[in-house]
Amino acid sequence: MKQIIKTFVSCIPLFCTIVCIYGFLYLALQQYIRLSANELPMQYAEDTRTKWLRNGDISDIFKEVPKIELGKSLSPFIIICDSNAAPRASTCSLNGRCPVPPKGAFIAALQRGQNRITWQPEPGIRNAIVILPFSMNGQHGYILAGHSLRETDDRDRFLLAQISVGIPFTLFATFVTALLSGFIKRKMNTAN
Repeated sequence: MKQIIKTFVSCIPLFCTIVCIYGFLYLALQQYIRLSANELPMQYAEDTRTKWLRNGDISDIFKEVPKIELGKSLSPFIIICDSNAAPRASTCSLNGRCPVPPKGAFIAALQRGQNRITWQPEPGIRNAIVILPFSMNGQHGYILAGHSLRETDDRDRFLLAQISVGIPFTLFATFVTALLSGFIKRKMNTAN
C-alpha cells in the first residue's frame, strides 16, 4: 500500500501534464471545429456581394437560396440590411419575422471590413454568421450570411465526451504503468 501511495504522489506532475495536454487539445480542436463553421457563411456573403457588384441586382440570389425558418433548418441563409442595419431582403425568418443581430455587430463589420460571430437570436438557436459591409451606386448596407451551428455543437459535444473518457483512461494507464515499472525495478534490484 505504501508503494502505491508513493507511486501515485510521484505521478502527480505527470498527471497534471496529461490533463493540461488534453485541455489544450480540446481547446485547439474545439476552435478548429467552430471556426470551420464560418467557411460556408463567408462563401455565401462574398458570392452575394460579388454578384451584386457585377450585376447590380441580387434578385436571382434570392431565387437560388430557399427561404428557411431559423431553428428548424440547417440550410444557409442571407439577410441584406440597409446602412441602419434594418433588414431589406432575407431568405430566413424566425417566428414570422426577419431577425437581425444587435447593431454593434454591424458597426464592428464596418470598422473591420467584416465580422464573423456566433449569433443566438433566441435560446437554443445558434448560428455562425458573417457580416460584410457593401457600398454600391451610393447605397450602403450589409450582407449577412449564416447557417445553423447545430451540427457543429453536436461535434463539439462529441469531442468533449471523447476527451472526458480519454483523460481518466490515460491517467489510469499511466498510473498502472508506473506501478508495474516500479515493481519490475524492485524485482530486478532484489535479483542482483
